Amino acid sequence: MIKPYPIKSLLCLLLVLACNNLFAQTDLQKAWKAFYANNRAESRTLFTEAAKQNQSVGEALLGLSLLAQLDKPASESFDYFTKFCAQTKNAQPYIYALWTTASVNDGSGKKTPQQLQFFKEIAAGHQYDGMLPAMASQMIGKHYESGKMYDKADAEYKNMGPIDNWQITGEFENISTSGFDKKYDDILAHPEASAIFTSKQGTKIGWREVTAPRHDHWLDFEFYNNAHNTIVFAQNFVKADEDQTVQLRIGVSGSVKVWVNDALVLSEADERNNDLDTYIQHVKLNKGYNRILVQLGESYCNNLNFMVRLTDDKGYVLHNLAYTAQPQPYTKAGAYNLAAVQPVGITFFADKIKQDPDDDLSKILLAEAYLRNDRTFEARRLVDDLKKKYPDNTFLNTMLLQIFAREDNRTGTETTKEAIKNADPHAEQALMYKYTELFTQKEFDKATGVIKELEANYPDQQEFIYSAKIGLAGSNKNQDEVVRLGEEAYLKFPDNRDLVQLKYAIEKELHKNVPAAIAVLKKYADTNDDYGMTKILAEAYFTAGNADLGYKVLQDEIANKPYATGIYSYIGNHYYDQQQYAKSEENYLKTIQIAPTVSTYYASLGKINEMSNHKDQSVSYYQKDLQLNPNDYETIKALRKLQSKKDVFSYFTEPDIDAIIKAAPKAADYPDDNSVILNEEEQKVVYEQGGSETRKFLTVKILTQKGIESWKQYNIDTDSWQNLVVEAAEVIKVNGSKVPAERNEGTLVFTNLEVGDVVNMRYKVQNYEKGRLAGYFWDSFYFTHGKPYVTTKYSLLISKNQKFTSTFSLKAITPVKTSADEFDLYVWQNSKQASLQYEDKMPPIDDIANVLYLTSIPNWKFVSDWYNDMATAKARTNYEVKQVISDLFTSKPNLTQMQKVEKIYNYITSNISYSSVSFRQSGLIPQNPSTVINTRIGDCKDVATLFVAMCKEAGIKAHLVLVKTRDNGLLTMPLPSIDFNHCMAKVNLDNQDYYIELTSQYLPFRCLYSSSLNSTLLDINDESVPVDAISYLHPATRKQNNVKRNTSILLNAKNMVITEKTVETGSMAGGLRESYGELSQKDRIKRLKEAISSTYPDVEITNLVYKNIERLNPTDTVYVNLSYQLSNVTKAIGGMSIFNLPWSSKISANDLQVSMPRTSGIDLSQMFFLDNDVESITINLPPGKKMVESITPVILSSDIIEYSIVPKQLGNKLILTRTFKLKKDFVPVDKVAQFNTFFKKMVEADNKELAMR
Repeated sequence: MIKPYPIKSLLCLLLVLACNNLFAQTDLQKAWKAFYANNRAESRTLFTEAAKQNQSVGEALLGLSLLAQLDKPASESFDYFTKFCAQTKNAQPYIYALWTTASVNDGSGKKTPQQLQFFKEIAAGHQYDGMLPAMASQMIGKHYESGKMYDKADAEYKNMGPIDNWQITGEFENISTSGFDKKYDDILAHPEASAIFTSKQGTKIGWREVTAPRHDHWLDFEFYNNAHNTIVFAQNFVKADEDQTVQLRIGVSGSVKVWVNDALVLSEADERNNDLDTYIQHVKLNKGYNRILVQLGESYCNNLNFMVRLTDDKGYVLHNLAYTAQPQPYTKAGAYNLAAVQPVGITFFADKIKQDPDDDLSKILLAEAYLRNDRTFEARRLVDDLKKKYPDNTFLNTMLLQIFAREDNRTGTETTKEAIKNADPHAEQALMYKYTELFTQKEFDKATGVIKELEANYPDQQEFIYSAKIGLAGSNKNQDEVVRLGEEAYLKFPDNRDLVQLKYAIEKELHKNVPAAIAVLKKYADTNDDYGMTKILAEAYFTAGNADLGYKVLQDEIANKPYATGIYSYIGNHYYDQQQYAKSEENYLKTIQIAPTVSTYYASLGKINEMSNHKDQSVSYYQKDLQLNPNDYETIKALRKLQSKKDVFSYFTEPDIDAIIKAAPKAADYPDDNSVILNEEEQKVVYEQGGSETRKFLTVKILTQKGIESWKQYNIDTDSWQNLVVEAAEVIKVNGSKVPAERNEGTLVFTNLEVGDVVNMRYKVQNYEKGRLAGYFWDSFYFTHGKPYVTTKYSLLISKNQKFTSTFSLKAITPVKTSADEFDLYVWQNSKQASLQYEDKMPPIDDIANVLYLTSIPNWKFVSDWYNDMATAKARTNYEVKQVISDLFTSKPNLTQMQKVEKIYNYITSNISYSSVSFRQSGLIPQNPSTVINTRIGDCKDVATLFVAMCKEAGIKAHLVLVKTRDNGLLTMPLPSIDFNHCMAKVNLDNQDYYIELTSQYLPFRCLYSSSLNSTLLDINDESVPVDAISYLHPATRKQNNVKRNTSILLNAKNMVITEKTVETGSMAGGLRESYGELSQKDRIKRLKEAISSTYPDVEITNLVYKNIERLNPTDTVYVNLSYQLSNVTKAIGGMSIFNLPWSSKISANDLQVSMPRTSGIDLSQMFFLDNDVESITINLPPGKKMVESITPVILSSDIIEYSIVPKQLGNKLILTRTFKLKKDFVPVDKVAQFNTFFKKMVEADNKELAMR
């Protein structure tokens, strides 16, 4: 009989088990604490100890694997992870989460035998969701493909179970994601092979079958279409033997929509680069054939591809389905709503975090899972949350670097690298970043020291160390050391392409052993799927005179990649260079069979046939190229030559520079000018297809030393969609010799410039507008400006089928019109024009110069619709926008619409840094709101688009407004164009329009700077915009920019003791915040004293208190209490004290100088920055003192300004109230004299001297 355990023994056993568990947990907690504190050695020791305990072995092994990612070879991280998988009951979510890290996959190429075995076990297993075996098969296939074992690769890839047979069509417009939400009813309605559609280029296209897919079965449109700013479609027909519900699983690069039997089942607007089975959706298949239609879009993710799998609920491929690309009859589906499925690797860790919000490890793993699917915002929220607890942790910072790399957030990347270097200076990553920085700065000795430290502490980083040492040896011109290191490194890392190229160069250039050099390349190319290196090998054969082997290398590449149009093109170019035109054409014909919408291939076929004297074929190919790309100016020129047409610029009269210089006036002819423009000319060509290019001439004679300063540097202004070709830029000396200018892109520097020299420029600007603008042009040309000229001419050669409108801003010049073959030639010309003379507070030059405006854009509605297509599509809601709105409003259910708008405004101005970049120079297309939220930086159109997106998500009507700011003039947009330089937002609440300026972190909500008032506006929305929709910014709903002061003055001998209480609202409050809000009290006093001392030199500030001055304080009012003393400000004359009042907004005669006669109006926006200014000064008269004479009220009023000073006496207190109200900010030229008189009266009143005795 077995005796029961004594109670005491049981208690001892339980105590031992509890202690073991406690010790294990303590070791784990200490290990993670050390991990997050960057104490990697201590953390590794503690994890190793914890791994010896059954209760903590799994988490400890996982910790060791993550730790090894930081400072050990990838093989060590992988080894710990496989040990973790072997002991856990549920490895699947961990494998999924860490798939793209060193724990599982150190890159996607060749694998070690251990890694390959691991993937084969996953691929063969059925304990996982079918996604993991498919991912494993893909990785095994990639291993074989990387080693050029294509048959094995194809067999493995087939195990993924992808749909292979597709018909495709496209392209359709998707600039700025504008095509995603458009309806493509014709695509939906016409699956038949004979269907015809109209592409974004206006050409006729249909369905075509993809006959040569990639080995890995991803359908990659880079090979079949222009894959950027594009919407494309693919369709397949699936035969089912019964009605059934299946899972449609798709991975993409781009945005995606999927229809099954013409019912929309999936829609993801965000463009992501992710892996297979990222989006999983239940769908219904009918018995018989079913149509699957996929829409893909690209505008910013730089790739366009997808893979679809149809599986059971466990992710395994269904073998009772058959697929064909050929259209088949199918039954259209009605609308239905089946559930989407989240990948298990995401739901698992999300659930763990719900159960334990402090589970930091699960947060890391969930963030990694999100990164696998390119869901960077969700990943960043998790990492940012962890960084609040562990701000200096290098592992988290390296995760941030991955996020920033995916977001193309260079600011975040550099900031995080600096954080790693500062917080963890001896970490492997920190040393690498330090080395790179020092090497870039050419601090080679310091960089060498960093590499020594790296080698001593992290010897496993041999490839990086060799690369660094070779780079340093090269920079120090130590060839022997470069060769020694290169030879040594190549033996250790024969698959490193950089080392292979170095070894090749050593053999070829140093040893002059071409066969050995080629052998190095061949050895690598034979066992590595690297087309770039294969091209180098082919070129080596060609250079060595062995063209047959060169072509064989390339043909072998084609045999393994029959879809690779770039290889066909490369071979075609080689044959073309060797004048083997038939073979060149043969290869290029294959490119248009695979990718019939790529214009450059037709241009090449046009050249080939032109050289083969096949004129008709050449013309046909050139014309096809121009149908697809009307801005191919080389083809335009070649086609005209082939058709025996004149060069377009030969229709213009070429200026004779020598004759112009010979006839140049003398300096005495222009005594008031520092230079004279001898000839300024613009020759613009507008083609039938819509492309346009311009040739510009500028010849200037230098008259004085100041003229040298004016012309020593010249900037050619071009936009982001233009190409600049400088044909001549030179100084022509008095003796006729020429000195070329120095050039940096569009900046020209004219050296050795002397009085009497001539600056001469000739350059061409070619326009490459895309989308709806591609067929239109707009332009402006100044016939008067700040320099005098002898001759100015604008010539327009325009296709007869092109319509345009022109107008002058001031005085019309009648053009001379002639017919020039298929063109009309218009010439506007003027001679001997004096320079515009500067006048104080004159309007911008665009308002006073005589400017010719031209456009072929039909009306302003066209411009609004065009930008609405481009920009408003970006304002659609997405996960990031939803999350931010949720964070702002979830706990605030009772906010009014206006309060919501204000919260959105405050979020953007507080969290998004404004990047001041010219609207046109930074590109016309706003960034995706998610990008702006993630990178936390944006220009005007980026923040305005984010605002519109957030308002839409909050259920508030808002849209963009394009702006031409006031400082560019009031009269600069007489004709439709896109010549805007700013972007705002507009929101409509209770039938009232509110204009929102989002580029200042200091400007209060609903406020506008006075300088922006009367800027030119164009509303951008999808409503009915009038054809003459230009308006001006002066909303009644804006908050006023006002100042109100109560000032008390105590006269004390020659001094004034002053106390001011000021209230500033609107932009005036914003200006105070910007100037003083972030200064220390000491610096605030110093800056204010400097401001006062410009008028009153002897000033001492005794008290300064601000309220609401902080930048993050969103109120529209700032309060200032100020006390100061002005010394020696009264004069004693004849027993009287003479003084004038220290009005804070005092006007002086120097503020405006008017000389009559005057030719321009007065721009008061350069002088006055507020709406209303009210100041009340109370003078406390000393006992026994009184004013010598009573003060007469001053009351002035005009349609421009209302002004008054009204006195009032109360005992010994004299109270004077000054009121200023700006009603208009521009004085027309015919009212200048009248206003000048009015202004002088204000100056006299502000500066009136008072006498007291």
